[in-house]
Amino acid sequence: MAWGVGRVLRQEGWDGEVLAVHPHSCYLVDEDGAVYAVVQESLGNGPLNLVIPAVVSQPFQGLSPGGTITSTGDTLLFGDTLEVGMANAQLWDPKSYLALDHDPDGLRRAVETVTQAATTASPEGSLARLLPYLQEEDLPAPLQKAAHLPRSHALMGGLAESLARRNRRGLKVVTSSMAGLGPGLTPACDDFLAGVLLALALIRQRQADPELDEIAAMVLETAASRTHEISAAYLKAAYAGEANERWHRLLGALAGEPGAIEEAARGVMQIGETSGADMLAGFITAMRSTHGAPA
Repeated sequence: MAWGVGRVLRQEGWDGEVLAVHPHSCYLVDEDGAVYAVVQESLGNGPLNLVIPAVVSQPFQGLSPGGTITSTGDTLLFGDTLEVGMANAQLWDPKSYLALDHDPDGLRRAVETVTQAATTASPEGSLARLLPYLQEEDLPAPLQKAAHLPRSHALMGGLAESLARRNRRGLKVVTSSMAGLGPGLTPACDDFLAGVLLALALIRQRQADPELDEIAAMVLETAASRTHEISAAYLKAAYAGEANERWHRLLGALAGEPGAIEEAARGVMQIGETSGADMLAGFITAMRSTHGAPA
């Protein structure tokens, strides 16, 4: 489990309720509005996750939103339906401490390698497919079939330009329009904004930048208040520099060879249907906008 998840759920007397149930995950929320996820091990480590082994094929069957959850400190009790032992859980740190500290030219080359992988190997219908067209007014006809893509294309271009110019007013307008837009458990444009926030967190980790601190906080506040609880929780995690373990592998590969970078980028894009690719599109856009490359 992520260390922050363990710090809370291992408190004897903690209680909450089931927020949402999916085939491979169950989201919990407590009275403070904090969101956590109990997930099967196929989903891996993540900033909200308590990972359970694949000893039961459908562990969340029988659970429903609103169900009561309590903690004994060692065990998480989902009424009479499910018990999750936590005493022997290993703690995992969701924050990547890999600062983007190699030379600027090397970083630009690494981002371009990620961009190439994202535009050619991302799932059809993902926002990564729009990256080559951010400076163009219209999308090619095949990309106009998905209802959210034309609108997303315009907003992605607006965000890239506003971020490059550090135009806070423009960023707030674009962010407020993007929040909650698109399909998925976490809407596609929310995933994109999470990628932006993760990139900004790593850039700020590398070098103090009060202006960029304010921009990141504004993007988070604007987006989180306009989407649902689960998506807002992932946005807050990205703002803090926390991400899924597949992201850790990609960030660790950026200083390496192009082949390793591409392989790690493909791993990120395997998260969800398009969530990983959508978040990667946001990460790329923010990196290019803040490092002088054309967005």
